[in-house]
Amino acid sequence: MSTDPAQSISFTIELAAESDADRLGQAIAEIARAGLVIGLVGPLGAGKTRLARAIAQSLGVDPTAISSPTFMLIHEYDGRLPIAHFDVYRLTSAAEFEDLGVDDYLSGPGICLVEWADRVAESLPAHRWEIRLEATGPTSRLARLTLPTADRDSLISRLAGVGLAPRPR
Repeated sequence: MSTDPAQSISFTIELAAESDADRLGQAIAEIARAGLVIGLVGPLGAGKTRLARAIAQSLGVDPTAISSPTFMLIHEYDGRLPIAHFDVYRLTSAAEFEDLGVDDYLSGPGICLVEWADRVAESLPAHRWEIRLEATGPTSRLARLTLPTADRDSLISRLAGVGLAPRPR
């Protein structure tokens, strides 16, 4: 992540089951605000789309409408906030990402969820959140979150509200 380390905080959350990913998505959705950009990073099968689906569903999007935008590149959803869901796996450069008109989304009235965000990191705002997912078992994951320090207290409070306990990284 390209943010100043003095202005960001990192911690990990153990997601023992898929329901924990849903609860993480719920906690994020509860504090989501216009302009929030979340970069989702991890290998194939790490749970990026699952977490994006959990966030969107918690923002009021019909869960049957939510799918990976791998072949479409962008899906837009209407919820409590508009959601732009990107999957940049098939792109070969940040320039291709920018050619999608991403600036309009990043500065728009909703939130952006960007799968494979590490591939286009230089095109994303420095104040973004980054969630790195790693499979630790068939349904368990480790989520490493890095976000601006200003967002820390509200997210940690919501995580406690859904029964997830972050630990320092």
